[in-house]
Amino acid sequence: MRKLLVVGAILLAASCGAPEFTYVKNSGQKTYFKVPHDWHETGTNSVDDMLSGTNPDSAGAAVRQQSWWSVAYDADIHPDAQHLLTQAVTDVPIVYARVAQLNESQQNIVSLDMLRNVFLPVTDDAREAAATSIDLTGFELVHDEVLNPASGLHGVRVIYDYELSSGVLHTFDETALVNNDGSKLYLLLIRCSTACYRARAAELDTIATSFTVRSS
Repeated sequence: MRKLLVVGAILLAASCGAPEFTYVKNSGQKTYFKVPHDWHETGTNSVDDMLSGTNPDSAGAAVRQQSWWSVAYDADIHPDAQHLLTQAVTDVPIVYARVAQLNESQQNIVSLDMLRNVFLPVTDDAREAAATSIDLTGFELVHDEVLNPASGLHGVRVIYDYELSSGVLHTFDETALVNNDGSKLYLLLIRCSTACYRARAAELDTIATSFTVRSS
């Protein structure tokens, strides 16, 4: 009986250990997803400045900060949101999420192809236009899915490979949604080397499919 009680105590202790996931949410933007509990949150200001094309000390950066919400979680022991953008090899994954208010000119060009190309060029026309300015080769489209997750939302999930200047193939898993009037963008992006992505495919798919937006 004593041995059974000890075993029971061990099982109870194990069941009360660290949670499997961290649940990330912005209640105001009605946006949610989950990441493994041992991933680390890291600041996104420098990445947001680069993606928005704004100088961190400019008025544009201040406007961007008011109209964007973003968050990043990195599986690296030295978390850094720059792992999303670096040309170096990323052998562990990083996830970045953003909710952004779109201005009038951006709203006028919203389309499924615009969503596919929101981070890197994916469509034939976008890749041709970027061929002379971006050092990326070896493109392969792995998955392309049109999403209608809830009334008032539509978008795409695309998974694609690029060989970076490091010579290593990397995989990008992007979910991009807009509301029906095209005024707000919801983005989730996962990146790691293709070898990493394939080895951790189930884990990374769990993150991507957990991305939930409640239409306002």
